[in-house]
Amino acid sequence: MGALKEYVDTIIYIFAEGVRGGRAYRLLLAGLTIMAVYGVYLWLFVQHAPIFLGLDKGGLIMTGVNENVPWGLYISFFTFWVGVAASGIIFSFAAYVFNDKEFKKVVPLAEAQAVIALIITVWGIVANLGRPIRATFEMPKFENLRSMLDWDFTVIFTYMILNAIAFIYTVNQMRLGRPVSRKFIIPYMIISSPFAIGIHTVTAFIFHALTARPALNTALLAPRFIATAFASGPALLLVLIYIAEKTIPEFKVDFSVYKKTLNVILVSLTTGLFFTLAEVHEVFWYTTEPLKKAQLIATFYGGPIPMLTALTWTWIAFGVAAVLLGILPPMRRARESIVVIALITFIGVFAEKTLATILPGFVINPVGLPSHYKIAPIEYFVSIGIHSTVFILYAILARSYLSTLLKYGYKG
Repeated sequence: MGALKEYVDTIIYIFAEGVRGGRAYRLLLAGLTIMAVYGVYLWLFVQHAPIFLGLDKGGLIMTGVNENVPWGLYISFFTFWVGVAASGIIFSFAAYVFNDKEFKKVVPLAEAQAVIALIITVWGIVANLGRPIRATFEMPKFENLRSMLDWDFTVIFTYMILNAIAFIYTVNQMRLGRPVSRKFIIPYMIISSPFAIGIHTVTAFIFHALTARPALNTALLAPRFIATAFASGPALLLVLIYIAEKTIPEFKVDFSVYKKTLNVILVSLTTGLFFTLAEVHEVFWYTTEPLKKAQLIATFYGGPIPMLTALTWTWIAFGVAAVLLGILPPMRRARESIVVIALITFIGVFAEKTLATILPGFVINPVGLPSHYKIAPIEYFVSIGIHSTVFILYAILARSYLSTLLKYGYKG
């Protein structure tokens, strides 16, 4: 009971410490709260008006998805943030396998990032359901171990819980002046590593199992997803570390963290671009599947859905730009230039992940025409609300950890 009370006190401490801050921080939380309340209101009472208000209008018909285009902006964010969460394990490896003290200081921020990213993914799925309550009846029961949905549910929630436990444990140890024990770290690394890879692997398996989307029916989809995930997650964390250093003068991270993380980003990004090139080569040189080729032609050369072409070239242009800038020696010598490369990477990978999600918009409907997908205003505002709600949690977790780090130091 003593240990349980200790961790309950730590959870209370995390939230109490996380809401403290100066005027700018309070304004940030207030702004996020306003956007969160409005977005959640739209999702609950407008998108679900037929259920909660008994109205004849409302529901998913207000979004851009339809019977032929079941995936939209909500699932795009699901796909992207799964990748961001998967990459958190990189910082754990750098910190504990290579015993890098500077990386150990930022591992809890990576763990917090993984937690909030997975909350966004789950909420994105729920937002895309017409009646989320009904989904509870279809929760995984492992009646069919071949079901990728069962496995996706399992790996996402398990990895989220593992990262939450690791974050709370680290803060607890720091708050009480105790070192982070290897008896905890080693089992955590062994257990969490396959789940980190699994969350994006299973997501890709769901995508390329859809026979109506031949452009996604490729064995390279899972490796490509993982490669680009290992670029976007570290890129986001570098940006957040930079912001923390600028807003909290006492918090400093050695420049080696930026340089080493940039190397990981460049290798991952180059690998993802190579996989894209390999898929393009296969489709435009050898494929005998006409629909697969037609979908790829539409994405590269323009077609009935201009959004696909814009996303395709955004991914390629931003990805190549980030790699070229990252290998220039002057760009590797300053935090600011590395952060710029990280931002370019983040945007490029978001386009790559969204592309795979919006691709069903090119699927031909029963009358032989592609069903256009146009993002509806409610999808923008609901998505903003989802992100604002979860970013409040991220701000609290990050603030509480940084405050604890500055008060007690890291003993690992």
